[in-house]
Amino acid sequence: MAEDNKQVIDKRWFFSRLEEQNKSVRALARHLEIDPSAVSRMFSGQRRMKMEEANAIARFLNAPVSEVLTHAGVSLEPVLSSRIVLAATIGGKGEVERMHEPKPLPQSVIDRAHAAIGSGNGRIIAAQIRAQSGPLAMWDDAVVLFDHTEIVDPGAIGVMSICRLREGKQIMAKIERARKTGEALVRNPDNTTKEVQLDTATPILAIIP
Repeated sequence: MAEDNKQVIDKRWFFSRLEEQNKSVRALARHLEIDPSAVSRMFSGQRRMKMEEANAIARFLNAPVSEVLTHAGVSLEPVLSSRIVLAATIGGKGEVERMHEPKPLPQSVIDRAHAAIGSGNGRIIAAQIRAQSGPLAMWDDAVVLFDHTEIVDPGAIGVMSICRLREGKQIMAKIERARKTGEALVRNPDNTTKEVQLDTATPILAIIP
């Protein structure tokens, strides 16, 4: 893998961007919280750049994530964009409503999603928060990413998740506890709790402001 990276990584581009902004490899290393030698190995192709590192490097260099990934030798074929479907909205109280027709996401959101969750093989669903008031108002217009699932994912317990209840309603809530038979206690965005019957649940992978 490292050899493949070595053939395609554009080392000169990264050093040129650093020089243009009067920044150093050491400063970048501090920003990434890694050793400077690890940055040097990454730029020489001996160490693969992680997706979260690409996102941080983009912020440090004031460059688009897609540009960083391109010069790092990461393929930007539209794999992720075909996997992500903007298929729902989330209201101010956490209620999830399916859209009649999925809509495309802006490329900037695709780039940030790529950096946040990588490019696995799962089918990723996106929901846009539309909350001008209420506990989710601070996240108004943000995009929530989560996996498609037909089960109650064990990883959803204890974290903010997208939950489908047996009554048919879908909500965003933190699952405080859950039994294998479906009984669960969830905490809503307004911090109230409720006993529910879960049909499916999947943890939120990322929130893109």
